[in-house]
Amino acid sequence: MMDFTNCEINKFKYYGGKNGGKICIKYNNEDYMLKFPCINEGISEYGYSNNCISEYVACNIIKTLGLKVQDTLLGIYNLNGSEKIVVACKDFTSDGTILKQFAELKNSQIETSKNGYGTELEEIIETIEEQQIYDTKELKEFFWNIFIADCLVGNFDRHNGNWGFLINESLKKIEIAPIYDCASCLYPQLTDERITQIINDEEEMEARVFVFPTSAIKINDKKINYFEYISSLENEDCNQALLRIFPRINIKEINCIIDQTPFISDIRKDFYKKIIQMRYEMILQYSYEKIKKS
Repeated sequence: MMDFTNCEINKFKYYGGKNGGKICIKYNNEDYMLKFPCINEGISEYGYSNNCISEYVACNIIKTLGLKVQDTLLGIYNLNGSEKIVVACKDFTSDGTILKQFAELKNSQIETSKNGYGTELEEIIETIEEQQIYDTKELKEFFWNIFIADCLVGNFDRHNGNWGFLINESLKKIEIAPIYDCASCLYPQLTDERITQIINDEEEMEARVFVFPTSAIKINDKKINYFEYISSLENEDCNQALLRIFPRINIKEINCIIDQTPFISDIRKDFYKKIIQMRYEMILQYSYEKIKKS
């Protein structure tokens, strides 16, 4: 168990985002963004009470898919006598590069009326195809790879502000940033008590596969339903991403990550394993086999 309480704090570096408070610490002589848990108000299933756990587990699951993801460490931080479960995310901008959100690229296309943070799929793809700073094919593949990965871990908040590029202006160098901000995955709002109520309820579990969460990306101002969209096979780029990512999914390896995650109860571990297995089989495997047959 890592205790980050006495780590040196960089008071001159700050982070944006809404999923909990964040500070910059020095750990093993490297910069990390330390993310704190949000308060669960118990009103809806779109809160973030377990956001630090979700960040850690989801990032490590996505990493098994062969995608470039931020490095995360789970630990504790003593704040005014109260011990908090926190996640330390390695700062990939500490070498002088700047993180630029995809929203900023989208906003730079001044000849259009597109809103940088607008998540209409048509506008996102149009921006990818019209931008001139990165290889279009590679960028589009990255976008759809994330979409499939987010489907597996149930991400309801992958928007234009939480993926992007690392840019070094002086060197005229740009690369896609590692996948980050995965706190909206794996149903972070659910308490153990609520999990106990739903884990053996087939209708409740299937609702979390076929109905919600939806993607933050929209078509005609309606958020995309992962199952309906992927299984429709209507988007060839999405189909190709599924063909790339699905064979890489190793449920045994994913279950091992979950079992080895500290701080969480056995019932939560069982829920994570069961819901990922269901999303794997009912959405991704179903759609993958449908492609193969067609």
